[in-house]
Amino acid sequence: MPIAPAQLARSLGALGPLDVERELAGTLQQVLRSAKTLFDAARVGLMLVDEDGALGWASASDGMAEARSGNLTVPVHVGGGPVGTLDVSVTAPRRWDDSEVAALHAYAGMVASLLVAAVTAPVTGRLADQLRAALEHRLLIEQAVEILVDREGLDAQAALAWLGAAARSSGCPLIQMARDVVGGAPLPSDRLAQARAQRREATDLEVATHRRDSELHEGAARGYERRGQAGRAQTERLQAAAARGRIIDAEAERRRADAEP
Repeated sequence: MPIAPAQLARSLGALGPLDVERELAGTLQQVLRSAKTLFDAARVGLMLVDEDGALGWASASDGMAEARSGNLTVPVHVGGGPVGTLDVSVTAPRRWDDSEVAALHAYAGMVASLLVAAVTAPVTGRLADQLRAALEHRLLIEQAVEILVDREGLDAQAALAWLGAAARSSGCPLIQMARDVVGGAPLPSDRLAQARAQRREATDLEVATHRRDSELHEGAARGYERRGQAGRAQTERLQAAAARGRIIDAEAERRRADAEP
Protein backbone atom coordinates (compact mmCIF):
# COMPACT_ATOMS: atom_id res chain seq x y z
CA MET A 1 0.00 0.00 0.00
CA PRO A 2 2.03 3.01 -1.22
CA ILE A 3 2.22 5.97 1.18
CA ALA A 4 2.38 9.38 -0.49
CA PRO A 5 4.66 12.05 1.05
CA ALA A 6 1.64 14.25 1.76
CA GLN A 7 -0.10 11.36 3.53
CA LEU A 8 2.97 10.80 5.71
CA ALA A 9 3.22 14.52 6.47
CA ARG A 10 -0.43 14.63 7.56
CA SER A 11 0.07 11.58 9.78
CA LEU A 12 3.10 13.09 11.51
CA GLY A 13 1.56 16.56 11.69
CA ALA A 14 -1.61 15.27 13.36
CA LEU A 15 0.41 14.16 16.38
CA GLY A 16 0.72 17.71 17.67
CA PRO A 17 3.10 18.63 20.49
CA LEU A 18 4.75 15.63 22.17
CA ASP A 19 5.98 15.90 25.75
CA VAL A 20 8.22 13.04 26.91
CA GLU A 21 9.04 14.89 30.11
CA ARG A 22 5.41 14.60 31.12
CA GLU A 23 5.05 10.92 30.22
CA LEU A 24 7.47 8.98 28.04
CA ALA A 25 5.40 5.78 27.84
CA GLY A 26 2.17 7.55 26.89
CA THR A 27 3.88 9.78 24.35
CA LEU A 28 5.55 6.84 22.63
CA GLN A 29 2.28 4.93 22.48
CA GLN A 30 0.61 7.97 20.89
CA VAL A 31 3.23 7.92 18.11
CA LEU A 32 2.94 4.16 17.60
CA ARG A 33 -0.85 4.36 17.35
CA SER A 34 -0.51 7.02 14.67
CA ALA A 35 1.89 4.78 12.75
CA LYS A 36 -0.51 1.85 13.10
CA THR A 37 -3.26 3.90 11.47
CA LEU A 38 -0.98 5.07 8.66
CA PHE A 39 0.14 1.52 7.83
CA ASP A 40 -3.31 -0.02 8.42
CA ALA A 41 -1.48 -2.52 10.62
CA ALA A 42 -2.44 -4.90 13.39
CA ARG A 43 0.30 -3.49 15.63
CA VAL A 44 3.29 -1.16 15.59
CA GLY A 45 5.83 -1.80 18.32
CA LEU A 46 9.10 -0.45 19.62
CA MET A 47 11.74 -2.96 20.72
CA LEU A 48 14.72 -1.80 22.79
CA VAL A 49 17.71 -3.58 24.23
CA ASP A 50 16.89 -4.04 27.92
CA GLU A 51 19.12 -4.13 30.99
CA ASP A 52 19.96 -7.80 30.30
CA GLY A 53 21.08 -7.05 26.77
CA ALA A 54 18.05 -8.73 25.20
CA LEU A 55 15.89 -7.18 22.50
CA GLY A 56 12.41 -6.89 24.02
CA TRP A 57 9.20 -4.92 23.68
CA ALA A 58 9.39 -1.42 25.13
CA SER A 59 6.10 -0.04 23.82
CA ALA A 60 3.35 -0.99 21.37
CA SER A 61 0.38 0.68 19.76
CA ASP A 62 -2.03 -1.62 21.61
CA GLY A 63 -0.13 -2.25 24.85
CA MET A 64 2.67 -4.67 25.56
CA ALA A 65 3.17 -7.70 23.33
CA GLU A 66 5.43 -10.71 23.05
CA ALA A 67 9.00 -10.10 21.92
CA ARG A 68 8.97 -10.93 18.23
CA SER A 69 9.90 -9.10 15.08
CA GLY A 70 7.24 -7.53 12.89
CA ASN A 71 6.56 -8.04 9.19
CA LEU A 72 8.40 -4.80 8.41
CA THR A 73 11.26 -3.71 10.66
CA VAL A 74 13.64 -0.74 10.66
CA PRO A 75 16.35 0.12 13.20
CA VAL A 76 16.01 3.00 15.65
CA HIS A 77 19.29 4.92 16.01
CA VAL A 78 20.24 7.20 18.88
CA GLY A 79 23.63 8.88 19.02
CA GLY A 80 24.82 7.18 15.85
CA GLY A 81 24.09 3.63 16.97
CA PRO A 82 21.11 1.24 16.97
CA VAL A 83 19.23 0.96 20.25
CA GLY A 84 16.30 -1.11 18.98
CA THR A 85 13.80 -1.58 16.18
CA LEU A 86 10.44 -0.21 15.07
CA ASP A 87 8.21 -3.08 13.89
CA VAL A 88 4.98 -3.16 11.88
CA SER A 89 2.89 -6.33 12.20
CA VAL A 90 0.06 -7.19 9.80
CA THR A 91 -2.43 -10.05 9.74
CA ALA A 92 -2.12 -10.90 6.03
CA PRO A 93 0.94 -11.17 3.74
CA ARG A 94 1.87 -7.84 2.21
CA ARG A 95 4.51 -6.75 -0.27
CA TRP A 96 6.14 -3.63 1.14
CA ASP A 97 7.14 -0.91 -1.29
CA ASP A 98 9.81 1.77 -0.95
CA SER A 99 7.37 4.45 0.19
CA GLU A 100 6.25 2.31 3.14
CA VAL A 101 9.84 1.60 4.16
CA ALA A 102 10.63 5.32 3.92
CA ALA A 103 7.56 6.16 6.02
CA LEU A 104 8.58 3.71 8.73
CA HIS A 105 12.07 5.23 8.74
CA ALA A 106 10.44 8.63 9.25
CA TYR A 107 8.53 7.31 12.25
CA ALA A 108 11.71 5.65 13.54
CA GLY A 109 13.37 9.06 13.34
CA MET A 110 10.57 10.61 15.37
CA VAL A 111 10.81 7.84 17.96
CA ALA A 112 14.57 8.37 18.12
CA SER A 113 14.09 12.10 18.73
CA LEU A 114 11.73 11.31 21.61
CA LEU A 115 14.27 8.90 23.10
CA VAL A 116 17.00 11.53 22.80
CA ALA A 117 14.78 14.03 24.62
CA ALA A 118 14.06 11.44 27.31
CA VAL A 119 17.77 10.92 27.96
CA THR A 120 18.16 14.49 29.23
CA ALA A 121 14.70 14.84 30.77
CA PRO A 122 13.89 13.86 34.39
CA VAL A 123 12.10 10.70 33.25
CA THR A 124 11.90 7.63 35.48
CA GLY A 125 10.32 4.17 35.25
CA ARG A 126 10.81 0.87 33.45
CA LEU A 127 10.97 2.37 29.97
CA ALA A 128 13.53 4.99 31.00
CA ASP A 129 15.70 2.29 32.56
CA GLN A 130 15.43 0.17 29.41
CA LEU A 131 16.44 3.15 27.28
CA ARG A 132 19.54 3.78 29.37
CA ALA A 133 20.52 0.10 29.02
CA ALA A 134 19.98 0.25 25.25
CA LEU A 135 22.28 3.28 24.98
CA GLU A 136 24.99 1.47 26.92
CA HIS A 137 24.89 -1.53 24.56
CA ARG A 138 24.50 0.25 21.22
CA LEU A 139 28.19 0.38 20.23
CA LEU A 140 28.70 -3.38 20.49
CA ILE A 141 25.43 -4.05 18.65
CA GLU A 142 26.41 -1.62 15.89
CA GLN A 143 29.73 -3.43 15.44
CA ALA A 144 27.95 -6.79 15.17
CA VAL A 145 25.51 -5.39 12.60
CA GLU A 146 28.40 -4.04 10.49
CA ILE A 147 30.10 -7.46 10.57
CA LEU A 148 26.92 -9.23 9.44
CA VAL A 149 26.39 -6.69 6.65
CA ASP A 150 29.95 -7.22 5.41
CA ARG A 151 30.31 -10.98 5.98
CA GLU A 152 26.83 -12.31 5.24
CA GLY A 153 25.49 -9.86 2.66
CA LEU A 154 22.56 -8.77 4.85
CA ASP A 155 21.37 -5.18 4.98
CA ALA A 156 21.45 -3.35 8.33
CA GLN A 157 17.76 -3.97 9.06
CA ALA A 158 18.02 -7.70 8.34
CA ALA A 159 21.24 -7.96 10.35
CA LEU A 160 19.68 -6.38 13.44
CA ALA A 161 16.57 -8.55 13.13
CA TRP A 162 18.82 -11.61 12.68
CA LEU A 163 20.73 -10.79 15.88
CA GLY A 164 17.48 -10.67 17.86
CA ALA A 165 16.11 -13.89 16.34
CA ALA A 166 19.41 -15.75 16.81
CA ALA A 167 19.63 -14.62 20.43
CA ARG A 168 16.10 -15.85 21.18
CA SER A 169 16.64 -19.20 19.45
CA SER A 170 19.92 -19.68 21.35
CA GLY A 171 18.41 -18.63 24.68
CA CYS A 172 21.00 -15.91 25.26
CA PRO A 173 20.80 -12.11 25.57
CA LEU A 174 21.10 -10.04 22.40
CA ILE A 175 24.23 -8.36 23.71
CA GLN A 176 25.89 -11.78 24.16
CA MET A 177 25.02 -12.74 20.57
CA ALA A 178 26.48 -9.42 19.40
CA ARG A 179 29.60 -10.06 21.49
CA ASP A 180 29.96 -13.52 19.91
CA VAL A 181 29.66 -12.10 16.39
CA VAL A 182 32.23 -9.38 17.10
CA GLY A 183 34.52 -12.01 18.63
CA GLY A 184 34.45 -14.05 15.42
CA ALA A 185 32.40 -16.97 16.73
CA PRO A 186 30.78 -19.25 14.09
CA LEU A 187 27.28 -18.04 13.24
CA PRO A 188 24.28 -20.33 13.86
CA SER A 189 23.72 -21.85 10.42
CA ASP A 190 20.04 -22.50 10.99
CA ARG A 191 19.32 -18.81 11.59
CA LEU A 192 21.23 -17.81 8.47
CA ALA A 193 19.42 -20.46 6.44
CA GLN A 194 16.12 -19.12 7.70
CA ALA A 195 17.09 -15.55 6.80
CA ARG A 196 17.97 -16.63 3.28
CA ALA A 197 14.77 -18.66 2.97
CA GLN A 198 12.77 -15.61 3.99
CA ARG A 199 14.48 -13.53 1.32
CA ARG A 200 13.71 -16.20 -1.30
CA GLU A 201 10.09 -16.28 -0.14
CA ALA A 202 9.87 -12.52 -0.50
CA THR A 203 11.23 -12.60 -4.06
CA ASP A 204 8.87 -15.48 -4.95
CA LEU A 205 5.96 -13.35 -3.78
CA GLU A 206 7.25 -10.44 -5.82
CA VAL A 207 7.56 -12.59 -8.95
CA ALA A 208 4.01 -13.90 -8.50
CA THR A 209 2.67 -10.36 -8.10
CA HIS A 210 4.40 -9.06 -11.24
CA ARG A 211 3.33 -12.12 -13.24
CA ARG A 212 -0.29 -11.51 -12.23
CA ASP A 213 0.04 -7.84 -13.22
CA SER A 214 1.46 -8.82 -16.61
CA GLU A 215 -1.39 -11.24 -17.25
CA LEU A 216 -3.99 -8.67 -16.24
CA HIS A 217 -2.54 -6.03 -18.57
CA GLU A 218 -2.31 -8.51 -21.45
CA GLY A 219 -5.93 -9.51 -20.90
CA ALA A 220 -7.00 -5.86 -20.86
CA ALA A 221 -5.02 -5.23 -24.07
CA ARG A 222 -6.86 -8.05 -25.85
CA GLY A 223 -10.16 -6.65 -24.67
CA TYR A 224 -9.38 -3.18 -26.01
CA GLU A 225 -8.25 -4.67 -29.34
CA ARG A 226 -11.56 -6.48 -29.70
CA ARG A 227 -13.32 -3.14 -29.17
CA GLY A 228 -11.08 -1.40 -31.71
CA GLN A 229 -9.28 0.75 -29.13
CA ALA A 230 -5.73 0.30 -30.39
CA GLY A 231 -4.26 3.14 -28.32
CA ARG A 232 -5.46 1.75 -25.02
CA ALA A 233 -4.39 -1.74 -26.06
CA GLN A 234 -0.87 -0.47 -26.72
CA THR A 235 -0.75 1.23 -23.29
CA GLU A 236 -1.77 -2.01 -21.59
CA ARG A 237 0.87 -3.97 -23.53
CA LEU A 238 3.55 -1.50 -22.43
CA GLN A 239 2.47 -1.96 -18.82
CA ALA A 240 2.56 -5.74 -19.29
CA ALA A 241 6.09 -5.48 -20.68
CA ALA A 242 7.15 -3.37 -17.69
CA ALA A 243 5.74 -6.01 -15.35
CA ARG A 244 7.70 -8.72 -17.17
CA GLY A 245 10.84 -6.62 -16.74
CA ARG A 246 10.20 -6.52 -13.01
CA ILE A 247 9.83 -10.32 -13.07
CA ILE A 248 13.30 -10.61 -14.62
CA ASP A 249 14.76 -8.33 -11.93
CA ALA A 250 13.03 -10.25 -9.12
CA GLU A 251 14.13 -13.65 -10.46
CA ALA A 252 17.71 -12.38 -10.73
CA GLU A 253 17.49 -11.35 -7.07
CA ARG A 254 16.16 -14.79 -6.16
CA ARG A 255 19.06 -16.49 -7.98
CA ARG A 256 21.51 -14.22 -6.15
CA ALA A 257 19.98 -15.20 -2.78
CA ASP A 258 20.06 -18.90 -3.68
CA ALA A 259 23.72 -18.69 -4.72
CA GLU A 260 24.92 -17.10 -1.49
CA PRO A 261 27.10 -19.42 0.59
